[in-house]
Amino acid sequence: MKKIQKRFILSLLIIIILIICYARYIEPEGLVVKKITIETDKEIEDCKIVFFSDTHFGALYNEKHAKKIVDTLNKQKADFIIFGGDLLDNYERDKENLDIEYLQKELSRIKAKSGKYAVFGNHDYGGGAYKIYQDFMNDCGFQVLVNEHIILENYQIDLIGFDDYQLGQTEPSFYHLETDQFHLIATHEPVISKLVQGSGDSFVLSGHTHGGQVMIPYITKKLLPVGCDQFIKGFYTAQDIHSEYSIQLYVSSGIGLTKYPFRFLNTPEIIEVNLIKRKQ
Repeated sequence: MKKIQKRFILSLLIIIILIICYARYIEPEGLVVKKITIETDKEIEDCKIVFFSDTHFGALYNEKHAKKIVDTLNKQKADFIIFGGDLLDNYERDKENLDIEYLQKELSRIKAKSGKYAVFGNHDYGGGAYKIYQDFMNDCGFQVLVNEHIILENYQIDLIGFDDYQLGQTEPSFYHLETDQFHLIATHEPVISKLVQGSGDSFVLSGHTHGGQVMIPYITKKLLPVGCDQFIKGFYTAQDIHSEYSIQLYVSSGIGLTKYPFRFLNTPEIIEVNLIKRKQ
């Protein structure tokens, strides 16, 4: 009996060590492209939107990962590229060791047929990053949207970028969408999907959650940061959001690392959205 117990304990320890090694050294180095299709009855021009978020370049996820990210983004041949915020993990803490010039060179290589856009995340305000974020992204060819609408006329899409929910400033009235167009919404925190009101179809792209970064049943959801609400990762319908409006949400588990150097059951991801007009 004691031999069986010892073998069980030894086997359990080996499994735990293997999981820790995988979560520390293997999964964080991965990168997958998840493809989804969004249909609408609105008169839009079909297009491809590629979304990435939460790179958290810094002490736990160095800027040398940028090349792989950019190469993967460019392979998707996007009409639009949108960045969902949290570029750097903690600028003040990491700035002496960050190769900002290299990072700018790489992000400037990102190609999109009709535009590159970005929004603020909470880490883009926190840690002193607010001093550089907007200028840095502009220099990389991104237009940073801070509570702004842009009508993408060739596609008949209303692109909206909300400021960060936690550290930014957004007037409640701005969440009321008055146009009847298709609304493509970029925001960092998924909870904003519950604040959006108005006519038209809306599709929200967000990040922030990292999918919990380490997925542990029943525990991860309780440890999610402010601004996540009940959303962890993946696709959510209007019913899931408890909204009476025509709205859908996708929450990306992001790319980088924060707080601890592990990812488990949350492989870094890029989202490819194929937006199409529904066939009658």
